Amino acid sequence: MTKGDKEMVKKVEDLQEYRDAKDLEVRMHGLPSEAQTVIIQNIINQTCWHGPVTREWMENEIASQELLDNESLKLVTDHPVEDHFGSEIHVGDKWFEDGAGRVVLEDNVEDYLIEVANVEFCRAIE
Repeated sequence: MTKGDKEMVKKVEDLQEYRDAKDLEVRMHGLPSEAQTVIIQNIINQTCWHGPVTREWMENEIASQELLDNESLKLVTDHPVEDHFGSEIHVGDKWFEDGAGRVVLEDNVEDYLIEVANVEFCRAIE
């Protein structure tokens, strides 16, 4: 990458539009996969039947999915200190508790599925 290319990238990253798009991207990735799928389906529907997707439309779509995600959570003040894998639980973290009373942080769900539930992950190929 040339010095001119690096300067161009820096100028683009300084644009408010770029920062807004990155913010939407981070918020979208923070949603559960089901909510992301709903948004993608709505983008296709919006584009096919109503026209282009605007930033305002996208912000509203993500906000509505964030609201749905947060409404499904049970808010607690007396939370556990750490989860089954020893990860510290901080204010704002999401976790679940299984039938045996094991507390597992959202970031450790895959470890739980593999180590505790003995789930085997697979990928379909030809």
